[in-house]
Amino acid sequence: MTSPRRTFLKRATGALLVGSVTGCLSDGSGTATDPSGGSGDPTDATTDTATATATATDTPTATATDAETATDTPTATPDGSLGNADYAAWLPAPSAYDRGHYTFISIATGALVDLKDSLGDGAVSEFEREARVPGVGSYADASAVHVVANRAMVFETDVAVEDAAAGFEERGLSEAETRHGFTLYTGSGAAALREDALVSAMGQQDAGAAKATVKAIVDAKAGEADRYADVSSACARLTDALGTGHLIRGRTHAPGETFDGAVGGGVAFSVGTQETRVATPVVFREGQANEGPVVEWASGADAFYGQKPGTTVDGRVVTATATVPSADIERFHPQLPGEADRATGQTPTASFEFDYEATGDGVGLLEITHEAGDSIQRSQLFVRGAGFAEVEGAGQTSAGQWQGSASGDDGTVVAGDRVAVGAASDYEISVVWQSSDGDTSSTLMEGEGPDA
Repeated sequence: MTSPRRTFLKRATGALLVGSVTGCLSDGSGTATDPSGGSGDPTDATTDTATATATATDTPTATATDAETATDTPTATPDGSLGNADYAAWLPAPSAYDRGHYTFISIATGALVDLKDSLGDGAVSEFEREARVPGVGSYADASAVHVVANRAMVFETDVAVEDAAAGFEERGLSEAETRHGFTLYTGSGAAALREDALVSAMGQQDAGAAKATVKAIVDAKAGEADRYADVSSACARLTDALGTGHLIRGRTHAPGETFDGAVGGGVAFSVGTQETRVATPVVFREGQANEGPVVEWASGADAFYGQKPGTTVDGRVVTATATVPSADIERFHPQLPGEADRATGQTPTASFEFDYEATGDGVGLLEITHEAGDSIQRSQLFVRGAGFAEVEGAGQTSAGQWQGSASGDDGTVVAGDRVAVGAASDYEISVVWQSSDGDTSSTLMEGEGPDA
């Protein structure tokens, strides 16, 4: 018999990737039941003020053909054979999401896990977990995983097509059409699958928006719709400067949002058995490249793990680069150039404890406690997922912003703070941090009920 009281505790290793595989690498499904609208919500373009209102003001004559100059640091070189080498082909133009810009992430998960013994303890543990997507095994089984605008995930992997179809149908989706070799499924969310790839956008409650999200990605990959780099010279130059890498994160943005005159930036990790090359290119408007502020930022950036980076200037691109001993990387810091603190997107490190006590009739109280780690602004902390219930004594009975105690300075949630959540015994609930601009999110803890 299942005990009525079970404790679920997981350290916040999710911070290794500006979140976790289930947070930063998210198709938005963690936010589907959040009425406030999270980063995967179809309306999230309105919450990202920097990206939703910006226009493409960088010089249209700039091209993506300038080659980035080599750094003077011997390092693991970018590998064009990596499974995510063509990630830019999956990125639709931002207008597909009614945006001017968005963040993208690409990870060669299989190749990265193969380097597990060269990296620090726990560096790839999140990538060894099950993806919990129909027809897909673990993240490590995929040659590549891409995150598009925090709205959808793309798995380049061997897809168990029949299992995937059955799984999506169980989740309320139905087959809608065939498009560029993909079979599209729509309903409460959307997905597209074929034998070598799967696109999932299960977090969007608006069926039309979810379908449009998936179609835009499939069309971009097929070359039948504009891609991000086709319509934005800043993105074209950024993806060129990033090259290939085991882990890539980037975005364009409104001019001056990070550095004066800057219109985009990114980070790429190229992992070797002994050394890892970390490069953080910043794209400026034509004629406005400024090395000084990038040097100043890079000198204290977590992305370089205490190593002193060198910088190069190539036309409108300034790149800071360092070589890091691979064994020193116990978690990845894909910090974008110009990110200075948590308010602009740096993920907190914190651990939470889940303690569930059944109260009868298949429901109970789930007490979530901030056990240790960073303080977090209440406005940036959310409880999301499925299985919320009206239970006597609960302080939170639906997905949304943290409704528990916040005893730190200025209303921050600190160690010892807790919230009592009404939950069914088969709940699947996560604690999620989201940056103030809505552009970055991280699953800090997740758990399932005893009957899940």
